[in-house]
Amino acid sequence: MSTLADFKVGDILEVIQFEGESQYEFKFISLGILPGDKLEIQSKSVLGGPISVKHEGASFFALRLDYAKKIIVKNLGKNS
Repeated sequence: MSTLADFKVGDILEVIQFEGESQYEFKFISLGILPGDKLEIQSKSVLGGPISVKHEGASFFALRLDYAKKIIVKNLGKNS
């Protein structure tokens, strides 16, 4: 299974589930990230820095790399 951290800038992804402890799931839900939501990777920092994500085509936020590795996603393609 692929995680949010595995993809590149411009990829559009669908959240499938969260991996790991409930502390991560609580964090994602508090950000409004739910299974079925669409995410687009806006930027990725080098050396394991944060990943900037566009959520449902509207809001933006950054996630630490270790958090991004806990979000299981499905690739829906690239932004054209």
